[in-house]
Amino acid sequence: MANNRDRLVQHMRQWLGRQGIDANATLIAGVSGGLDSMVLAETLHRVGINLHVAHVNYHLRGEASDADQALVEEWSEARGVPCHVLNAQVDPTEHGVQAEARKIRYAHFERLRTEASDRQGHQAYIVTAHHGNDQAETVLLHLMRSADPLALAAMPAVNAERGLLRPFLALTRAELAEACSAWNVAYREDASNAKPDYLRNRIRHEVLPLFDSLRPGTTAHVAHWADRFESLRSFFTTERDAATARCWKVSDGKGELDLSAWRAEPLRAEILHGLAHQHGIAARAVPELLHLTEAQVESGAHFVCATARVERRGNALHWIPLT
Repeated sequence: MANNRDRLVQHMRQWLGRQGIDANATLIAGVSGGLDSMVLAETLHRVGINLHVAHVNYHLRGEASDADQALVEEWSEARGVPCHVLNAQVDPTEHGVQAEARKIRYAHFERLRTEASDRQGHQAYIVTAHHGNDQAETVLLHLMRSADPLALAAMPAVNAERGLLRPFLALTRAELAEACSAWNVAYREDASNAKPDYLRNRIRHEVLPLFDSLRPGTTAHVAHWADRFESLRSFFTTERDAATARCWKVSDGKGELDLSAWRAEPLRAEILHGLAHQHGIAARAVPELLHLTEAQVESGAHFVCATARVERRGNALHWIPLT
């Protein structure tokens, strides 16, 4: 694609314009040193906006981590772009190293965004290099892990509440790689991205290539599902909340689900899932709650877990928080 370089820059200009991003805004690009984020930084630099680069060195890969940092700093210095490096230590948690690293990374980005906004008096945004392949991986992860169908919306292109932008979601990694080659942008490969230890890596290197071999274009098709679900999520949430209000009431911290009104709701299963989530009840326990709603169940029948007790009383389910 001979004009890929110009096309990518034009894509970014047009995308920022559609999102209403002010020309004076500060964009803080999260840059790891990998191909995707280096192309993001190069694209934003070529657009000619107020760009800052943010990098986190977790020191998890020894000299390789330091080399990632050095590359990002060198790129930034050569282009006169402010570079903000955080040296961090990742302590293992029950959620895993990757989740903790992500928490540290986004906290760093948010601090920089807040400081830039306060200092300059203009809006500031965090920009990440997530692309369509990442989106497809995320959709499949949610299909495998999540009980919430709305999770299929995956990553939104714009998260206004967090000031987070993902301008590459409509592009494939192959398109970014073409731009990287055309611009001769230096980048580093993170060896951990090839390890089969992480489920996302196996989806990336095994599942999606298999899907594309069965039907070319499947990865892009799966990513597009997220776009469709994003608009549905807002509508569905409004409808589910309205339906819940018609059959649910709270008094003195305790809840009551009117089963007659609940049975009349087409979204009754999602209402029950939502109430379970609010009370810290795992999705896998919802079938037990559904059993309590059956007509033949007598008063006194109940479900109990560490966070809540749900008891059948006449034609209602009473929800009592335990924490």
